[in-house]
Amino acid sequence: MDSVTQIVLGGAIGAAIGHKQLGRSALVIGGILGTLPDLDVFMPAADAVESFTEHRSFSHSLFVLFPFAFICFAALKLKFKTDVISNQRLFWLCCLTLITHPILDAFTSYGTQLFWPLAGHPISIASIFVIDPLYTIPLLVGCIYLWRSKGNKESQKQRKARRVNHIGLMLSSGYLLLSVLIQTQMLNKVELALQSKGIPSDKVFISPLYPSLNWWIAIVVDGDTYYDVELNVLTNMLDMSPKQDLGHGVVELTTPVLAALDWFTNGFIRLEDVDGRLVATDLRMKTGSVGYAFKFALAEKDTDGWKAISPLRL
Repeated sequence: MDSVTQIVLGGAIGAAIGHKQLGRSALVIGGILGTLPDLDVFMPAADAVESFTEHRSFSHSLFVLFPFAFICFAALKLKFKTDVISNQRLFWLCCLTLITHPILDAFTSYGTQLFWPLAGHPISIASIFVIDPLYTIPLLVGCIYLWRSKGNKESQKQRKARRVNHIGLMLSSGYLLLSVLIQTQMLNKVELALQSKGIPSDKVFISPLYPSLNWWIAIVVDGDTYYDVELNVLTNMLDMSPKQDLGHGVVELTTPVLAALDWFTNGFIRLEDVDGRLVATDLRMKTGSVGYAFKFALAEKDTDGWKAISPLRL
């Protein structure tokens, strides 16, 4: 999710574990560790597709972050040499603020490689939009309340501030659970609609269309074709598009770049000839009713056919 959300999630978790012992430092440490995995965006990439598919890989792997938590713990232990905070509490402050970042990311549509370097498609539960104020605001309120609270760590104001932070964490977690429950209901509606129309499906991908849990979009793949399905929770609306071509017959060109995109999107990718360029579109991440967040030009057509080019994000 967005950086602000990851910072306040890390800060809220850090404060829940260590605010009583460390005060504001727990917020700061949690916020820093909570956003640290996203620093992989500054790593060099060979091309636009590699930048797309390698984001949320090693830096979001539980196999990397768990041992890294020990390194962070050792470094912080040098700072807090006294018995201000126990070793167990300090370790879990480091560990949970780190690993909750990729776990939350896995609830979005993008795809998170939680178990890198093991083989398998990136995990994409896709029950929440990448930016959702209703998830973020409770965490933000709790962090601000804690930061502004003054007095002794055992004072009534400080205890109240910690309770507000705990409530923010519970509300945001409840909202995340609600997103999964609504997603399950929407998936059931899509499957019933497909059965009533006699439409077979190889696989279905469903996610929120906007930053809320009211509008949803489903991509239904049936062989070399697919359907877009829009759903509205409040109005009980379900609107299915006509059959559309995935474009597998557009080009016989097979490249590592195309294979990487097909793996990363788990096959939810459309190929089309756009003005003599082969354009690959990630169907999972729609922006509004018509646009898509990730489209790449992979090849150009000349007199001898398709020629691969350095991928260009459109």
